[in-house]
Amino acid sequence: MTPWGIRNRLKTILGKAPSASTQVTLRITLPDGQEKEVHCEEGYSLVMASQTLETPIATGCPDGHCGECLVDILDGSGLKAASAAEQKILDDKKLPPNTRLACHARVNGSGARVKVHRVWTMDQVRGT
Repeated sequence: MTPWGIRNRLKTILGKAPSASTQVTLRITLPDGQEKEVHCEEGYSLVMASQTLETPIATGCPDGHCGECLVDILDGSGLKAASAAEQKILDDKKLPPNTRLACHARVNGSGARVKVHRVWTMDQVRGT
């Protein structure tokens, strides 16, 4: 179970489970073409939302400067607009307008669809 799965279990045990109204759904297309439906709380970043997947979105730094967590936005409905900090990084890297940083992009409703460039492999997670 991922850290976010543990977090959700603890919230349920403590009676602090998110209400149904804060739960949103998005679709994530993995690099191998598999499409997964993910349920998460509104306000989660795409990286946080992907923690329920067997192979979550790979990240290399905590603030988006590495660019490891790039995703292509297939349908941006349900995503907040890029923050000024994220937009500056995207502009500095000269990335196309449909590209976002999964560590910055926040979910604010259902309907978003993204294609992930890179995910963690089980070998990376295990350290082998």
